[in-house]
Amino acid sequence: MKNIISANQFKKSEIEKILSSAVLMEKAYKKNKIKPILKDKIVACIFFEPSTRTRLSFETAALKLGAKVISAENALENSSAHKGETIEDTTKILCSYADVVVIRHPIAGTLDKAAKVATKPLINAGDGANQHPTQGFLDLYTIKKEHGRLNNLNIGFGGDLLNSRTLKSLVPFLRLYSGNKFYFISPKQLELPREFIKDLKENEIAFEELRSLDEKLGELDVLYMTRVQKERFANEKEYNKAKDLFIFKKEHLKKLKKNAIIMHPLPKINEIEREVDADPRAAYFRQAQNGLYVRMALLCYSLGL
Repeated sequence: MKNIISANQFKKSEIEKILSSAVLMEKAYKKNKIKPILKDKIVACIFFEPSTRTRLSFETAALKLGAKVISAENALENSSAHKGETIEDTTKILCSYADVVVIRHPIAGTLDKAAKVATKPLINAGDGANQHPTQGFLDLYTIKKEHGRLNNLNIGFGGDLLNSRTLKSLVPFLRLYSGNKFYFISPKQLELPREFIKDLKENEIAFEELRSLDEKLGELDVLYMTRVQKERFANEKEYNKAKDLFIFKKEHLKKLKKNAIIMHPLPKINEIEREVDADPRAAYFRQAQNGLYVRMALLCYSLGL
């Protein structure tokens, strides 16, 4: 049984195996020759928070591999969590029904609690502003697919970095590869937590913190934009103060390298102008598609296949 709870749990050798498996999944998918290696398996997708890409790509991945799916798309309201059931008890029940359990939850650290009682592979599909390891894997896969390498890259993260679980999942992977430098671009109120920065300094990871998208845009190989996450704010007034602070505009495209890529975990709201979508460097829809191949690979990994 292999849980997928945090990006930090993986060694570089494991990451490489999973990425290689995803390549094979993509090839089989495009040839319509996917083997039903999860036949007779059941995958539970239980989402206590809204999701389009993560939930549906996991369910599609399971179905493509021959598994059956049981799911709850609004588990805070339509599961016994609404009655006050603990995540530990919910997890025990799910493990008695399914062969793999995929959970998203709005409270950071919830998946750690669930993992302590899980008797079947447990996959973290996002726990609050903590981590989203399967997103980190698909982001890594996208970068390698687009650039042909995972080292010697300048990677910029722009927007709401305080609440970005995608950044906190991708950076631990990329720091395992040599020559990478990170640029964290955000307004002061949305900067990365200081404990995250402290860890980077202690491990001598190359990075800079910036306050403007314009400063180092021309040096970036990857620009990873994030939305201002309304659901993480205490009230709408505070959200409204922050939501328009960082917007990537069509005019910014002139400053980007010709071979740079723009990534985004989606959904995007107003942090990237719609006109940018037509630029070939806008990789976020290709990125979302890659999630299917990667999650097929991760389901197999979790079952030891």
